[in-house]
Amino acid sequence: MDVRVDKWSTPVLNEENRLKLATFATNMRGSVTLANVEGKVVGSWEESLRLAQHADRIGFDAVIPVARWRGFGGEADLSSRSFEPFTWATALLARTERIQVFATVHVPIFHPTLAAKMSATADHVSGGRFGVNVVAGWFPEEFAMFGITQKDHEGRYAYADEWTRLLKQLWTSDGPRDFLGEHLTAVDAFSDPHPLQEPYPVLMNAGTSGAGRDFAATHSDLIFASLQDLETATRQIAEIKQLARETHGREVRVFGRAHVVCRSTEVEAREYFRWVHRDQADVAAIERLFETSSANSKSLEVGQEEHWQKIERLAAGRGALTLVGTPEQIVSSMVELSEAGLDGLALSWVNYDEGLQQMEDDILPLMVEAGLRAR
Repeated sequence: MDVRVDKWSTPVLNEENRLKLATFATNMRGSVTLANVEGKVVGSWEESLRLAQHADRIGFDAVIPVARWRGFGGEADLSSRSFEPFTWATALLARTERIQVFATVHVPIFHPTLAAKMSATADHVSGGRFGVNVVAGWFPEEFAMFGITQKDHEGRYAYADEWTRLLKQLWTSDGPRDFLGEHLTAVDAFSDPHPLQEPYPVLMNAGTSGAGRDFAATHSDLIFASLQDLETATRQIAEIKQLARETHGREVRVFGRAHVVCRSTEVEAREYFRWVHRDQADVAAIERLFETSSANSKSLEVGQEEHWQKIERLAAGRGALTLVGTPEQIVSSMVELSEAGLDGLALSWVNYDEGLQQMEDDILPLMVEAGLRAR
């Protein structure tokens, strides 16, 4: 007999920790550091498992991968090597104890019937710890590999809305049902077994445009915000939560992404940050990423920065908020983000082994003292 799990009891949605923590993009070579330095993610299975198990052991709440099918060139072509998120997540779930693991899915590539069955499999393997990060996609060269022509921006989210509605139908319906949409058709469709999570697994999305935010407010339990700085975070987070509450009567959690450089002194941290993300930046890859994303996506917000600032920002977490300084300074910034209404952070580092060890030894104890974490 299947034991059902309330999704609001899962690590990313429960009340155990005031500020949730996730690792981000460990399934891709280089992760989100576009710089030519040693110690970055190499993209091996042994490494993926080691990092997930370390995060699980020290109490992290989630592991969130990217979905990447090709890279952006540059000197090391870092993003060209990556693991497919569904199978990767299922394997990690079989080898971890508590942590929630997501699969990031490009909706034009996976039919909902396939995604429903794969998700249910992962959820059963893990005892109800699986999550789905739904993305509409923005990189046309990737879709061309599948013989797919990318839709315009509004059309992507219209398709994603139908895709997600069919996915939910397959996860919850007792028997076969037709689905006749403008973009998707499924005849006599069903999926058995259903996921263990009730009513269905945690859904995540990172839409930042008007259409993207409306999609996320309609469907997502957890929404990624593209936070630019601490000053604007309160407004951004409040707007996202208010949209979901007022237009759909839903309560959502908001996560941000942060790229962390922690050292024993602020001077050391800033010197290392600059050396990696400016002096050693893979400029060719960054320029291609920026040009492609600007032409095809509204999620990467860079603004009118100086050229070197754009390079540095994209090299460091590909546009993530940067937390640079001592353990005390890192936690102080986390407290500010939490007070701004943020529910969680998906973290990246240049070197994830080093970063997770710093979390275990220096940062997590301070987060507990600050009331951000239970342990």
